[in-house]
Amino acid sequence: METNEETKRTAPLAFWRYAHDYLRAASNLCHENRTLCIESQVPYHMVAQGLEFALHAYLRANGVSTEELRSRLGHSLVKAMAACEARGMLALPGEWQSAFQDLAACHTDRGFEYFVPEDDAYAEIAPLVDAGVWILGHVAPIVAEHYVQNLGGDGSPSAEEFVRSLRAALSAMSDSAKPRVSH
Repeated sequence: METNEETKRTAPLAFWRYAHDYLRAASNLCHENRTLCIESQVPYHMVAQGLEFALHAYLRANGVSTEELRSRLGHSLVKAMAACEARGMLALPGEWQSAFQDLAACHTDRGFEYFVPEDDAYAEIAPLVDAGVWILGHVAPIVAEHYVQNLGGDGSPSAEEFVRSLRAALSAMSDSAKPRVSH
């Protein structure tokens, strides 16, 4: 039996916030820095974690237990995306598919392994952060509704207020993912 603390820690809203924080941290890490991929895998690892939590937020809001996430999906982005689409989530727009698939190849059941870029490539996570922002934007309404129905109290905001707040948190992140480094 899950404790109240465990229920809140693994709630769809918690997973949404974990995703947001990982994506924001990855974005901020690359915002003012140009780092060769062979010198640091951290941006890719962080964005992969963010995408995983974003997809898991959708699945948790659609009734998938944390045990099922662990046992059936592991850390696989491919499996998580397929499970989300099977439960009605729109397919990721084509503009981010290639970047997502490249990252998903190294974020498997076991977790993040190593992103293999082109020789001397700089970390380019903007398309991945944008994909994560898109996912979180689509997940926000069901996450908010789940929270209001299952965990909220008398003083909790309405689902609509929650969605506005969650989407406001996303609005600045997409722009910050683009590096501002002069050559």
